[in-house]
Order: sequence, then C-alpha cells, then structure tokens
Amino acid sequence: MLYGLTRNIRFNFIPACMKKLIPFLFIIAYLTSNAQTAVSGSILSNTVWPLSGSPYIVSGNLVVFSGVTLTVDPGVTVKFNSGASLEVRGTLSAIGTKVDSITFTSNSLTPTKGSWGGIKAIGTTNPLGVGNQITMVFVKGLYANRFIDLDLAYHGPYVFKHSYFANNNKVNHDGGMPSTTFDRCKFEFNTLGLDYCQFSSRVSNSEFINNTDGLSGFGIVDSCYFSNNTGIALSPYGITRGCTVVNNNIGVNCMFNGVNNTFINNNVSNNFNGVEILTYFNGSITFTNNFICNNSNYNIRLLTANNADLSGNCWCSNNAGTIASKIYDGNINTAYGLVNFTPFNTNCSITGLNEAVLNNASVSFYPNPFREALHVSIENDGPSELILYDVTSKEVLKEKFIRKTNILTHQLVSGVYFYRILNDTEVLQGKIIKN
Repeated sequence: MLYGLTRNIRFNFIPACMKKLIPFLFIIAYLTSNAQTAVSGSILSNTVWPLSGSPYIVSGNLVVFSGVTLTVDPGVTVKFNSGASLEVRGTLSAIGTKVDSITFTSNSLTPTKGSWGGIKAIGTTNPLGVGNQITMVFVKGLYANRFIDLDLAYHGPYVFKHSYFANNNKVNHDGGMPSTTFDRCKFEFNTLGLDYCQFSSRVSNSEFINNTDGLSGFGIVDSCYFSNNTGIALSPYGITRGCTVVNNNIGVNCMFNGVNNTFINNNVSNNFNGVEILTYFNGSITFTNNFICNNSNYNIRLLTANNADLSGNCWCSNNAGTIASKIYDGNINTAYGLVNFTPFNTNCSITGLNEAVLNNASVSFYPNPFREALHVSIENDGPSELILYDVTSKEVLKEKFIRKTNILTHQLVSGVYFYRILNDTEVLQGKIIKN
C-alpha cells in the first residue's frame, strides 16, 4: 500500500537501481516516524532514552535500580498504561529544552486524572541527603495519580524547573531530603497542585490556576500567582512573600504560628474570602505590607480565639468602619478573637511584588514610566500573553504577542499597573507606571 503512494512521483533523473530502493526508503521513513518502544520490568544499568525511540510505552511497573541512572532526552514522550508507574531507586534525569520538552503522560486515548500511578522515588541508603536523585527541567507531567511521590526520598535535592503539571490528582506526595524546589512551573486543572513537604521546600515564580486546591504546606512560597482555584488557592506553612492571589474561592487559608510566621508583600484580592486565619500567635508573626481588599465576602476571617495584629496592611480604604465591615472576627462571633488593623497602610503601590520580580531581566518595557504607548519585548520565541491589572487587581488590558509588541495605552489613567506575562515556559510579573 505504501508502494502505491509513490506511483505518481517522477524518477526521470534517478538510476534504475535506485528506483527499486525508493519504495523501501518510504517504508523505513514511515516506520521511523511512527516508532515506539515498549518498556517494563527492571533497568539494571545506566540507560538513555533517545528521541528516536519515542514514545516510550510503560506497560507495567518499571524500576530504576539503585546505582543506575535513567536519562530521558529532550523531546521524548513517555506514556503509561493504566495503573503503570515508574519507581526510581537510582537516579532520574529528565532535562528538556524550551522547544523540546519531555512529557510523562497516560497512554489512554481518553485520559483522566489518575490514569497512571506516577513516579515514586525510593532513596533510603547511606549517605542520606545527597545524590540529586530526580531532576526535571522543561517537563510536562499529566494525568497521574501522584505525579511525583517523595515520601521515602532522601537522596536530594529534588529539583523541578520550567515545568507544566496538569490534570493530576496530586502533583507531589511529600518532599525529599534535604530539599525540594519548584521554580517557574505551572499547575493547572489538578485536584491538588502541591501538597505538604516534610523537609525544606520552596516554590517560586510559579502559577496555580484552575485547580481545586492550589498549594498546601510548603516552607517558602515566593512570587507565585494563584487564580481561579475552586477550593483553597494557598495554604502556606512558613514564609509567603510577593504572591498574587486573585479570583479564587478562598485565597489564603493558614495557621500562623511559630513556624508559619511570615506573610509580607502579597496581593490577596477579588476572591470570595481573602485570608482565613486558623491560628494566630501575636509577637512572633510578621503580617505586613499586604494588599488585602475587594474580596466579595470577607477580606479576613479570623477563626481562632487568639487576637490577631494585622496592622500595617492596605485595605483599599482609609475608613476604619469600611475596613472593619469586611473582617469576620469576635465582633461578629464571640467564639473568635479580635483583629487589630490599625494603623493601616495607605500606600498600596508596592504591595504584591518583591524586588526580584520587579527587576526581572527576561522582559523589557520601554519607556517606563510610559504615556501613550508601551513597547514590550521578551526573551522567548514562543507565543506570550501580557495582562495588565490596576491597583485593585482589575484586568485593564490583555495582549497576545511573539517576542515583542507595541501597545497604545491612551485609554489607561495615570498610576501604577501590575503586569503578568504568560508563555509555555515561564510566568513573569512586575509593575510599570503610567505618567
């Protein structure tokens, strides 16, 4: 049948012997372009999965044994049959590129959350706390039950960068020793984006959108964006700074205590409930310079008998009565303590962003401050989307572009604007000013 595909091709300038070979070359090219490799059982020696064998179909439980490294090359797709999983007792290195990411996904034609088991790290041999057991860069993790299980992972650090996780029941289960980091990642349509980590953990410059719950229980949450999560967007446990939490059901649900003690420079606005506080110990908590307003039900819900000192924050109002009307505390339910919000901050222009984000070198705005037009350029060859928000987190402009764009801005009033730029590999955010 493939031979028939060649019958209308002219071979006037090709020797007769080559004419006989051409149909077979077509067959070889066809088979190569549709190659796939079945894998299961044990990987007992250092192994590389090159692009030429992709996709790799994992038909059952696959184990990378201790002392062995599995390297997955850029552009490779790994598909797992129902219930199949990958157990890493050795090392997994999956480092893609911007243009050739690596994909771990279901082999089902109609995949759903939990269609395959996920990747489990087992690292319990001495010496502990060393080994870089799992590194993923420019990876897509899709449709797993638990995409990465680090419950018994003691050969870290465990590093995930520039990666996309979608349609999983959970992206992680626990964290590895000595540390687990997610940087410049996107979490979308998961039941739970990131879950509790036992050891040192950090999430930075990442985006959580359209999940049920976004993030729960990471030690440092830095410069992240949370939106359209239908449950709880953010439940931090440590230091939370420079995050934007908008348009969620519950923005922040947290226990502020001796361990979870810093919440600064965050923008929590336009959610149903802004910040729910389950515990609060005065004297050990830094909760200042946050922009907390325009949440439709309450800006703050204090759900503990402890009083909470939330002075030094911005509430989008200079009227104490207006601010108090959006706070649920002992004034409404005597079972709970009282919130002190005075003195409050009246300068909201710098909240919600930290200096690392404001000085992002990957994007250029010219001029800044701007007036009637704004030139934007980015070091990324793929499609990007720019979104501008005013100081109340209202979206005022949206523009899709590749590499650079010129935007007319005469319709914008003078003031501070926050930007987000989204593309396949990163989320950038910062502020610009119109004179």
